[in-house]
Amino acid sequence: MHEWLRRTHGPFVELLRHFLHRFFDSDLITAPGQMAGPLIGVFSLMLPWFNMMIGMLRQKYAHFAALPTPGPFRQIVLADELWLVTLMMSVIGLVTALKWDSVFPNLRDYRSLGTLPLRTWHIFAAKLAALLIVVTAVVITLNFLPSLGFPAVSASRWQFGQGLATSVPAHVVACIGGGYFFFFGLVALQGILLNLLPPRAFGQVTGYLQGLAVAVMLALIVLSFSVDARIAGTLREAPWARWLPPVWFLGLYQSMLGDPNPAIHLLANRAWTGLSLSIALALLTYVISYQRHRTLLMEGLTAASRDRRWTGTLLRFLVPDPRQQAIITFLIKTIARSSHHRMILMGYCGFGFAILMSGIAGVRSAVPPDRATAAAFTYAHVVFLAFFLIGLRHLFAIPAELPANWMFQLTERGGRAEWLRAVDRFVLTSGVILTLVAPFPLEFKLLGWHALLEIALFGGFALLCYEWTFSSWDKLPFTCSHLPGKTPMWIRLIQFLGLLGALQLAGFILLAGVYYPTVFLVVMTIQLAVWKRIHDSREESWGEQRLKYLEAPDPPVQGLNLLS
Repeated sequence: MHEWLRRTHGPFVELLRHFLHRFFDSDLITAPGQMAGPLIGVFSLMLPWFNMMIGMLRQKYAHFAALPTPGPFRQIVLADELWLVTLMMSVIGLVTALKWDSVFPNLRDYRSLGTLPLRTWHIFAAKLAALLIVVTAVVITLNFLPSLGFPAVSASRWQFGQGLATSVPAHVVACIGGGYFFFFGLVALQGILLNLLPPRAFGQVTGYLQGLAVAVMLALIVLSFSVDARIAGTLREAPWARWLPPVWFLGLYQSMLGDPNPAIHLLANRAWTGLSLSIALALLTYVISYQRHRTLLMEGLTAASRDRRWTGTLLRFLVPDPRQQAIITFLIKTIARSSHHRMILMGYCGFGFAILMSGIAGVRSAVPPDRATAAAFTYAHVVFLAFFLIGLRHLFAIPAELPANWMFQLTERGGRAEWLRAVDRFVLTSGVILTLVAPFPLEFKLLGWHALLEIALFGGFALLCYEWTFSSWDKLPFTCSHLPGKTPMWIRLIQFLGLLGALQLAGFILLAGVYYPTVFLVVMTIQLAVWKRIHDSREESWGEQRLKYLEAPDPPVQGLNLLS
């Protein structure tokens, strides 16, 4: 095998090797191959994920299998199968959305490969094959253990079908078929838009569409864990739910098990039709669009920006310092022009929305009925704030045009403090508008004067969280290379679980401050005192510490990084 890999095997195979080798690399990271560590971490978490739930599922199915009627057991199996189908489809959709730019060759591929004696269809076919191989690897990794474990633990006298010989293929076909439906569906959607839209409109539409797809898939991944028997029964019976793709493949699963319900067979037919149509459209649009795609890239994917005088006048009025004006303009235009950065920001918004929807019912049930609305607003504020700050910090760490950061390095000494103050202004102003001003009319209508107390408490909490999140920030946004995988994935997972618990605790503390004056005074005093101390310490460091423009692995001995 090693000897075979060393040989040359024609244009298609060599291009496939090239695209697979560089599939997860980017010009925005420090060095090629740096993504190997994070990918290994993700793989190590994906492979055994189902084993952690085997014990809980076994106990649940043992209880329902012992009941004298089959109804409750079959409802539980439907709910869990819908959860697994939705989860698998969403993960494959997320991978496809994240690699949206890799569905077709990009401008860099044309520049590096266009002068070689290669046919265009070789490049296109190898690109699609590389994406398909990566998606297939994710499908196999995610489905290997559930495809064996779920049919085994759910086997019962009340289950449709005749043993594992029927249930295992049914589960495999439903989950894998659903995953490929989302994959080919997104490929077909991009191909259709490529052939229908003008070049500049295509760049704008697909940029926002990619971010929306990432947000939706992340939300579906989180919300899939909230599927229970009541939700599954509603989705199975409601007429509108029969147009949801996960319900189609749930029907396919039940049909292969032998469920005689005619509605189930209708859903199974829709699943097969949808899968066949998505594959056909993806291949058709891919074949007919490669010439137009090259023209589109050469003409440019993004529309020219328009400078409006009133925005400049407003910015000069709100931010008198010209150095701060320059940085704020740089931040706004980078986010507006870069689909990659918008995708990251929208992904965090979708993930936060899913966490909010899955946890808000539990928060409302944990407080008295007269405080349920206030508890919902408090929890929503805290969750949105957490994902807003974490998302912006991650967003700022991803560079936009790395070779152009020399202009900031040359002028850093005279503007470092004002630059970082501009970052503070940008984050705090956008945070105030989104988390305080926008929801305040509705909150005041529902809570009355309690809304003012909640806004004051949350404002102090937001300032404290911002200082804590950006306390070690030593970069100018979008100007420093990014080194992924500095923290192992399992540590990130533990931090995330700890964050969820901390958000609920913070929400209950703020809620207590809304209704108890003593708690309000104590919490506000502590928040403002801690914020003042951290903020003053951070501002003092701005004049001494250099900004970072190249992120590298931490050296064994840390330097002080002081100006000479």
